[in-house]
Amino acid sequence: MIRFLLILFLLVFQSISAQDDAKRMTQEKFYAEKKLFILNELELNEGIEKKFWEVYYKYDTQRLILSREIALTNRKLLKNKIIEDFEIQELIQKTYENGSKSLELKKNMMSDLSKIIDNENLVKLPSVELKFRQLMISRARKNK
Repeated sequence: MIRFLLILFLLVFQSISAQDDAKRMTQEKFYAEKKLFILNELELNEGIEKKFWEVYYKYDTQRLILSREIALTNRKLLKNKIIEDFEIQELIQKTYENGSKSLELKKNMMSDLSKIIDNENLVKLPSVELKFRQLMISRARKNK
């Protein structure tokens, strides 16, 4: 009887674990889905597609690193109840610097992409990225 219960417990645990794994989106799946979404929205041809992704991923990786830095700075600002004035000023300055870096990255990415894709797709790209983020947020809320 104990053996039966142990096997039953293991099966239930494995099925719950499998469901959790299915809910969690790996970074690889995320980028694959993002790529398909952007390709579908922008309708890039095969010749342009490869060049587009080389430039896009280069900047997207840099934006990811910067967004983590921004999140860390924001957490430090919000987390600390007792913080010295000079530390607050440093964190605020860091926030502005990160914002400037983010704008500079976007500007450089758009400049490089303007040499690869047409203006219509270039103008469309930020709204497509926003649409994808909103889709992912909506999906994450449903999976909670």
